[in-house]
Amino acid sequence: SEAPPPPPPLERLRLFCTRRPAPVWAVVLCRGGHFAAAVYTLPSSAASEESLKPLAHRCFHRYVTRRKAGGRQSVADASKSIKSAGSSIRRHNEAMLAKEVRDLISSWLPTHLAQAALIWVHAPGPANTALLFGGQGPLRKADPRVRGVPFTTQRPTLGETSRVVLQLSRTELLEPQEAAELQRAPQAEDAPRRAALEREAEAAASAAARQLGEERRVAAEAEAEAELARAEAEAADLPSELHEAAEAGDAGRVQVLLEGGADPALRHVRYGFRVPYDVAKTREVRNAFRKARAELPERWDWAAAHVPQGLTEQEEADREERERAKAREKKKKAEKARKERRKQEEAERAAAAALLVEATAGADLAALSASIEKAQGVGCDGAELERARERLAALQFEATDPAAIARREREKRAAAAEARLNRLTGGAP
Repeated sequence: SEAPPPPPPLERLRLFCTRRPAPVWAVVLCRGGHFAAAVYTLPSSAASEESLKPLAHRCFHRYVTRRKAGGRQSVADASKSIKSAGSSIRRHNEAMLAKEVRDLISSWLPTHLAQAALIWVHAPGPANTALLFGGQGPLRKADPRVRGVPFTTQRPTLGETSRVVLQLSRTELLEPQEAAELQRAPQAEDAPRRAALEREAEAAASAAARQLGEERRVAAEAEAEAELARAEAEAADLPSELHEAAEAGDAGRVQVLLEGGADPALRHVRYGFRVPYDVAKTREVRNAFRKARAELPERWDWAAAHVPQGLTEQEEADREERERAKAREKKKKAEKARKERRKQEEAERAAAAALLVEATAGADLAALSASIEKAQGVGCDGAELERARERLAALQFEATDPAAIARREREKRAAAAEARLNRLTGGAP
């Protein structure tokens, strides 16, 4: 027997509107860092957005879009490296938004979404699609209840979910011409939107490839670090006696170890992968390596051991003799310089002493004070300095004592009177 034909559209619409109990629909909107989800029981009659009450609802918003340049941060990261403070905040917000959305929908799966007859989803762009349907996304595109919202939505809010439910649950009867015009208009309007979605998809693919490359690089670095750690562990077991003796400055032990077969070109991890010669801190230890090179020139790779030209006993003795001769010459020059300096100092003291004696014999207060200061600077005899200080004290007293000042004035007037008398009498001054 053949299956009965499906009922006409109007009959199907009547059956849908008279279903009891009324079906439950879920609406999920995600775009531009805004997220809104709500579960509704379809109204039995015409209702407004304000009167439609959800069974459950939740809204999130995170700052994930670049305000001036536009687009999400993950899309911008696919084309160039951005290290600004704002980009770090947006990356963090994208991760937090993904966690909040996935945790919410996962908690609704066994309850509200389990009783939903249809789940209407509007998540344009690869980032939003991956958030809901990706590897860690809680929804599956294979679920027959998941449907796409067939018209353009506004910013995801609770009110917008109500509007979407009401528009999806209503039927509008159009004439054929009106229906054709209505179908052509969205296609023209959606062309820029499809181009933008294609660009976002390409950017998301590039970001995924870049992330894969970064993960491979990190894995390669981790493997290289592990290999280095294994190499260091193996190198730590290598002999280190020659390094220890060189660092301790024990030239005798270094010589014994080299004669006993210790490899001077061996590098050790505990010493920064340096050879023993580079660890040596004293000339005696370095000379022990050079002597070993002179005695055993073909035994080791002395160039790899960083040991310079070999040093024989005679060469060492000659060099020490040259150094002693150089030290003696240096000492002789220093002694000569000291003698010349002492001679110059003695001449300066003699000149200062003569000037001090001359100033002490006079009555010039300023000259005597300057002579005393200079004599003190060059270290003149203490007795001469003492006499000069006494003379300076006497001159300073005479310059301030009223009786001495009066006596000097009388002497000046007497000398002046005698000079006038001599001029009047024609006598000698």
